[in-house]
Amino acid sequence: MSSKSISDSAFLVNESRSRRVDISKDIYAHLWINESTNQLWNDFYSEVYTFDDIQLALRNRFFLEQLKSFINKSSNPVFVNIAAGFTSYPFLITKQCKFIEVDLPYIIEYKQKKINQLKENGNLPKRDITFLSADICNKNDLIKLKKNLIPLIGNNPSFILLEGITYYLKREHLNHLLNMLSEIQTSDSIIAFDFWKPNIADHPVFKRLMRFFSDHFGFAENQYNLIDADFIQEINGYELVESTDIQELEKTYTEDNLLGDYNKIIPEYYAVLRPTK
Repeated sequence: MSSKSISDSAFLVNESRSRRVDISKDIYAHLWINESTNQLWNDFYSEVYTFDDIQLALRNRFFLEQLKSFINKSSNPVFVNIAAGFTSYPFLITKQCKFIEVDLPYIIEYKQKKINQLKENGNLPKRDITFLSADICNKNDLIKLKKNLIPLIGNNPSFILLEGITYYLKREHLNHLLNMLSEIQTSDSIIAFDFWKPNIADHPVFKRLMRFFSDHFGFAENQYNLIDADFIQEINGYELVESTDIQELEKTYTEDNLLGDYNKIIPEYYAVLRPTK
């Protein structure tokens, strides 16, 4: 995807989170959206998916609750958000934690500048965040990222998040990333991510999503990385400790049943793993 398309899709995520703050609990998501984002979201709503606001709010809530639980039970916790985009997690956490965000250089540059402005205006609380620029699909960048993360994490427990990224990575790039992360995390750490299974390929909503992302962002329909339960179980250096899906999250965090019809949702799955050391 081009730099413009990735940033546009990242803004789109914040639009969804901001529309259902009651679910997402992301009270800062609205700070990253504008009129252009609103129009893009309306196009996505009408052409692809009427429940994107609920779905992405639920995803945010799940990872936020996982992060809070991890921080509450850990000593000197470290949170590493890879492909962080314009997420708000550090600002939604009040307890002591080291925050590290990783993304492409132009996204990191934009986010740092925007955060500084928002802090100065009193729209964001102060947080100490370490920003690292890296293209996780680039071998040299991945080596550099590992060297940077090792001293930052040290022997402390880390929560590593890969949100909204696994399906955009080639399988080899995802494997390289996971292998690298397993080498630097301690045994009392976890890694969490969302993913789409191979059977989504024939799903009606997903077909519309592929067309939309192809037309608006130039992302080819044959580029998605779809992974199954076997892949999760066979990730080198990790073992699965928790898994769920979007329909279960709706039952957990709402009293609604808007996502009950499988054919009208994007069937997304979530996994939490720990290092096997």
